[in-house]
Amino acid sequence: MAPMKRKYRTVYIVTAALMVAMIGGYALAATTLTAGPNQSSNVTTSPTSGFAQGTISSEQLVVITAAMAATTVTGTQLGTVGLAGTPTALAACAANPCAAQGFRPTNPASETQGNYGEQVVLSVTQPTTGSGATAFDFSMTISITLGVVTSSVVFQGYLSTGTTTNAASVTVPVFLFADLGTNSAPIINSISVVFNTCATATSCP
Repeated sequence: MAPMKRKYRTVYIVTAALMVAMIGGYALAATTLTAGPNQSSNVTTSPTSGFAQGTISSEQLVVITAAMAATTVTGTQLGTVGLAGTPTALAACAANPCAAQGFRPTNPASETQGNYGEQVVLSVTQPTTGSGATAFDFSMTISITLGVVTSSVVFQGYLSTGTTTNAASVTVPVFLFADLGTNSAPIINSISVVFNTCATATSCP
């Protein structure tokens, strides 16, 4: 990929070191919060450039429900140059904030009800129609330990902000559900999420 395209890359690194993630989970924030039995999280997001489409609001270990497994996939990317493809656009709304919208990553696209999963919530800014929609993709790597085995699971997705019918921009809560591939409670070691701001609504970056 050409060096000039690197300017679109923004990295959010989320670390929850050696934390036993149970149902009820732990909240993502820049300060220490207690959000479950004997669980706390001191997590910082560290952008390296101006990713303005959204911010991570929270993350939590969950059990995949039928509704989570049935959510829309986050778009497709094709080709080797610029990852051209078709993002899934967020539904337009006039309220602020909008009603929450849920998605599962494109890769892997399927989820199994009853498995443990990671829920990441983004607060996405949806611009006015005159401003035009912006696409963005993400890659989420989750390190988990199950028994004595530690492994990483990688998820990818491609979304477009869509545009609002409101006179001003609105905030859309976006829930991402990622299946961790196990029905036994894992230990969450770390979460790393990389966002790309795309050059156009159909070409990224």
